[in-house]
Amino acid sequence: MARKHSKSTVILIDGNNVSEFCTDSNCEQSSGTEDNTTYGKNAIVKDPTLLTGAFACSGKYDDGATGPRAVLKPLVGQKVNVKYRPEGTGSGLPQDSFDAIITKYVETAPVAGYRLWSLETEPSDDWDSADQV
Repeated sequence: MARKHSKSTVILIDGNNVSEFCTDSNCEQSSGTEDNTTYGKNAIVKDPTLLTGAFACSGKYDDGATGPRAVLKPLVGQKVNVKYRPEGTGSGLPQDSFDAIITKYVETAPVAGYRLWSLETEPSDDWDSADQV
């Protein structure tokens, strides 16, 4: 198994490639649980329920027409398609594609540094984790 460098990560949000503005991202898929413990048990019994997840990305602020503020901030509160390509773009490379609601866009202004931005989403419905064609 070969290690892969994160610098090749590609992120498409609502068809917009925001990769060049990103310095961090996380793509999480998880499951809910249901407590099915009954009388007489000595430990909690749990079963899996529906899948859920989260996706977030962040980076350096850019004030251009294709920068995060111009492209991502107007999407807050909307459901859009997210494509997360952890090894870059290319046939046979992995990709997670899902619809997500943009729940938060934040800009941070440190006094002694560059402006930063971050985005949080809540995925909705099934994920497609098929390799790129």
